[in-house]
Amino acid sequence: MTKLILKLFFLLPIWVLKIVTMRKKILVNGQILDYQTQILLALQSLQPDNFDLTESAAELRIKLDGRKDSLPKIKLSGSQVTFRDHTIYADNIELTIREYTPDQQVNDSPILYFHGGGYVIGTIETHHQWLRLLTSSMQSTIFSLEYRLSPENKFPASLEDANLALEWIASTNHHPVSAISLCGDSAGAHLAASLSTYRSMKGLEAPHSQCLIYPMTDPSCSSKSQNDFATGYFLTQKAMQWFWEQFNESQENLLDPCFNLLQAHAHPLPKTLIITAGFDPLSDEGEEYARKIFASGNELDHIHYPHLIHGFVNMTVLRAAKEASLDFIKTYKTYFSK
Repeated sequence: MTKLILKLFFLLPIWVLKIVTMRKKILVNGQILDYQTQILLALQSLQPDNFDLTESAAELRIKLDGRKDSLPKIKLSGSQVTFRDHTIYADNIELTIREYTPDQQVNDSPILYFHGGGYVIGTIETHHQWLRLLTSSMQSTIFSLEYRLSPENKFPASLEDANLALEWIASTNHHPVSAISLCGDSAGAHLAASLSTYRSMKGLEAPHSQCLIYPMTDPSCSSKSQNDFATGYFLTQKAMQWFWEQFNESQENLLDPCFNLLQAHAHPLPKTLIITAGFDPLSDEGEEYARKIFASGNELDHIHYPHLIHGFVNMTVLRAAKEASLDFIKTYKTYFSK
């Protein structure tokens, strides 16, 4: 029944939704929440909440895994995409990395993608539909990494995995690291920035660029947007606090620029595109990170979508979410112009 209701919901024009639901606009900090997103959040609030922070991470993953197919699959209007999985072996570590290839490729520079999920949940499967759309629109080969999750593998395990994957792509596909772009959403955006920072600190070859989609940057979770959007907008402040607790192993990490990104602004970084959403607890810390790295002389583009929520790239069946995703992809694509 829920899937049928959602199917009908996505087919209805916005003006029909407004007549049927008769809900008032949600206005916060001068920003108006997209109406279709607003109704989806209301529908989701009627379902049982499977995100119980008293349960173990493993139990939560099992519960949430079924949600990856809860939204309709998106149809590609551009390049069609094929994919295949590879396995990376190193130091008793076995990682899966999925390669997405468009049938029409406009540049040779690949992208290494890191999925979101607070470093605790999420897989290459939960982001599969989004990666299909990103690959089709970018017309570039994209690799999506299944990095190790917390709390079983705390910081810096995922960073080690990310660096391993970057160098594997460079060696296997005969590209210098400087030709490979990094991209990710939420925790994945943190991982992309963490990897760029790590390589800068170590004097290693820098990646081509990085696209950070609503990045988590500040383990204090104390920003104004964290408080303004603490509940009711998909991602909650309590969930973010819990994610950081699962990821962190010691207080020393809070001073590590690869962990606390707000400490990382002094290091040279590749050209950066930062995406933030208005109704997102992470909005202010993403903007703060953008200000800091720009003030340090790094090349930066920042695009803000005031009407959207955290996680919108995984909700591109919503009209506004898809429009925003395709919009920032246009900017990201210019990074590879010859």
